[in-house]
Amino acid sequence: MEFIRSNLLRDHTAATEVKKIDLPVNPISHLIISLDMYNATDEATLAEVLAFINTIQVTHNGRAILSMQSEDLYGLNSYLYGNRPVLVGKLATDNLLRCLSLVVPFGRRIFDPDECFPGTRKGELTLSLDYTAPATSADNGTLNIEAVELPEATPQRFLKSIMNTVSAPGATGDNDYELPIGNPIVAAMIRCTTWPAASSHAFGVDMAKVLVDNKEFGYASARAQCMTGDLIHRYDTQHGAIAAQGLITPDSVFFVDFDPAKDGNFLLETAGKSSVKLRMEMGVDEATYVSTMELVDV
Repeated sequence: MEFIRSNLLRDHTAATEVKKIDLPVNPISHLIISLDMYNATDEATLAEVLAFINTIQVTHNGRAILSMQSEDLYGLNSYLYGNRPVLVGKLATDNLLRCLSLVVPFGRRIFDPDECFPGTRKGELTLSLDYTAPATSADNGTLNIEAVELPEATPQRFLKSIMNTVSAPGATGDNDYELPIGNPIVAAMIRCTTWPAASSHAFGVDMAKVLVDNKEFGYASARAQCMTGDLIHRYDTQHGAIAAQGLITPDSVFFVDFDPAKDGNFLLETAGKSSVKLRMEMGVDEATYVSTMELVDV
């Protein structure tokens, strides 16, 4: 089967702007977004590099197919591909090139002709990238964007990935978030604001459960600590054995996973349901970020 990999934006000087690009018309497996820059005196950390990319959004005729902050897309990449995204230049050397690449996925696997975004007409499918020019921890940023098309594909479905900010509920305890209804849900990614530090057991979200039509489904009561442990099934979770080698990255994310065996047998079916809720027991009264990944039939 043929594929086409093409550069859509080459060495674009990074500015503080919203960059919009019309995407190719053939079925698309995924996009690759790379932001490179020079260290400013010391090594720019992953968190600092991610902060330069604010939001990534792909829309089809104005409707969001993917909408995420960079931290959540990083987490989604780790979940789907079993590895953390590549960040080069891991030395504290002034002006050393630092480059982070993120994949914008339209299927759970890349190069899958059955699960990718279908063909469109020119101007219907658009990438919008909101980013900030590297200027403090790093500088001299440039942006590259590429697409992988599958011109012979006849997809049956595509992956829709949407992040929402859940406002602080006003107190600790249960905080219900309405999950989307209509499509099978692959997973919900929870990114906490608070993560345990010294002498603390406090997670922003202590426990999660799922309610379908007000009945517990799948996740009856899952603790943050144990769901963090579930990351072993998804990607390399250890940088090394000493503190200087870093924490799990991202270190504030866990998944309410309905595709644990990666075979589609446990997807959360929502069609015809009246209510599908993610109930988060808040350990801290604060905002939380929830991203849902759905499979949408073509």
